[in-house]
Amino acid sequence: MQMVRLVATGLALAVAVTLIARFGMTMQENQTSVLGAVWNDFRYFTIWANTLIGLASGAIALGRVPPQWLTAGLTMAIALVAIVFHLLLAGDDPRVGLDFVVNAMLHTIIPVAFIGLWLFALPKGRLMWRDLLIWSAFPIFYSIYAIARGAVDGEYPYFFLDVAEMGAGGVALWVAGLALVFLIAGTVLIGCARRFARA
Repeated sequence: MQMVRLVATGLALAVAVTLIARFGMTMQENQTSVLGAVWNDFRYFTIWANTLIGLASGAIALGRVPPQWLTAGLTMAIALVAIVFHLLLAGDDPRVGLDFVVNAMLHTIIPVAFIGLWLFALPKGRLMWRDLLIWSAFPIFYSIYAIARGAVDGEYPYFFLDVAEMGAGGVALWVAGLALVFLIAGTVLIGCARRFARA
């Protein structure tokens, strides 16, 4: 358990440093304040997922392991973040320097580290099929949040959440599709969790 807490401490610190660096770059790029940078960056699902992983890792470091449905759900969410980035976005990514490092931390290093922590060290034997309903709600609640923000400042983090461009029906289809992806991924995750728990 001591090793698990040590790894979780390192992961929590890595998330904190990465987010601070990200906010600093946003402040410089947009000529904005700290609050402005935080407001800007927290429109993205990637930032939310990494932040929650940092908080969960911090709790583990303090000896308070979050509920299994939460750590498993965060594992699935950050895995999807990494998969989508590397399949659809990484090939056209022009980042260099600190921007490259921060991006790699958010989309590759932190995801791989947390997935490894969950697979090999965190409890997972009590996951239930009803947890799928909670996990599929993740993209729904995030989409509602992002759409509400877009209605306020006119900026949407992803094209498929832009109601003005896609229409309400188009956005609803995309959100439903995301919920379905989380359901499928959650089913795979529970299967993997039960196999690892038996092992």
